[in-house]
Amino acid sequence: MRVIDLKWTHLAEGYRTLQALQMKLEAEFGRAVQVGHKQKHKKELSEWQRKRRIFFALLGLAVFSVIALCAAAFMVREAACLLAYWAFVVLLILIVTGVALRAYIVEMVRGRPALAPTQPTAELLARRWWESLAPAEMVIEKGGDRGEVDFLARLSQRLSDEYLAVRGLLTSATVANDTDVLVVGPSGIWIFEVKHWRGKIVKQDGVWKQIQSQRGRKRVEERIVEQAPDDQWLRQAQEVVKTLQRRLPKDALPAGLDPADLVQGGVVFTHPKAVIVKENIRGHTAAYGLAEPWVERLAQAAPAAGFTLEARLCVLDALFEWAALNERKVVKVMSAQAEAERLYHLTAEELRSYVASLVGKDVS
Repeated sequence: MRVIDLKWTHLAEGYRTLQALQMKLEAEFGRAVQVGHKQKHKKELSEWQRKRRIFFALLGLAVFSVIALCAAAFMVREAACLLAYWAFVVLLILIVTGVALRAYIVEMVRGRPALAPTQPTAELLARRWWESLAPAEMVIEKGGDRGEVDFLARLSQRLSDEYLAVRGLLTSATVANDTDVLVVGPSGIWIFEVKHWRGKIVKQDGVWKQIQSQRGRKRVEERIVEQAPDDQWLRQAQEVVKTLQRRLPKDALPAGLDPADLVQGGVVFTHPKAVIVKENIRGHTAAYGLAEPWVERLAQAAPAAGFTLEARLCVLDALFEWAALNERKVVKVMSAQAEAERLYHLTAEELRSYVASLVGKDVS
């Protein structure tokens, strides 16, 4: 799963530009990199063969020395003890050297350099582009943020790079209300209201409560939650649908597919000590559950026909653009399209130098 920073604009256009630049980069450097790798492998193989010949020559000389000393001891009986002693010393030195240099010996015997598979240059550019879109760090400003970060980490472990995630997306212009975690994947748009609550969680008479025992005490503490998380989710889902219906390009989704058909999700309780008893939750207005079941549900959801990666990026573009218009903080926005072009020039220059180093030429 890829986490996208809220500062980026023109994501869909940037993706289209990236695809075009990938083809261009592969055409310019793909063949040259392969040839360079083969030449580098040829040099490494030649150097290994040279070292191997020297190694076996020295090994043969050492073995010959021991044999010569043993033969001399047999023939020259007056100095047999002395020659046998030296033969033993030389043999001992060879054994100690062999143990100390075992890795080197194995390399000389079986360490023939293999031709490493070359990574397509197009993949190098794509990896850099996606990495640049990720947030520098996951900031935790308050206790509840821990749940959002933990939930994103679980999703990242389970979901492929086809899924795009956003944290803290502004969804309402009238109140300071944001979506804790939003995931746009092949199966649709998943909105999650994340609560890092511990203890027993119930909803009775329209009121959510946290019930937990105090450590080292017998009394039970009950905390009433003023803002119902299911109602929060419902408002966020309605705002997201409204924004997409107004701002999403007409050709972004297949004909007949409305954004409302794609929105899913609910309330996620992420604390490891959260306890949910379904019989104690009545009258909820949104789906709810622990983190792990939500991760599995999202991973196993069937894909929506025609909801391509480019369409998902169009969804994020519309939501990011609207959020930037209503953001109360100063946010420095950046173009994903311009970033793709910048990374292309940077990667092309590096590949030019890399190919030149492989073939042993100076870069003009």
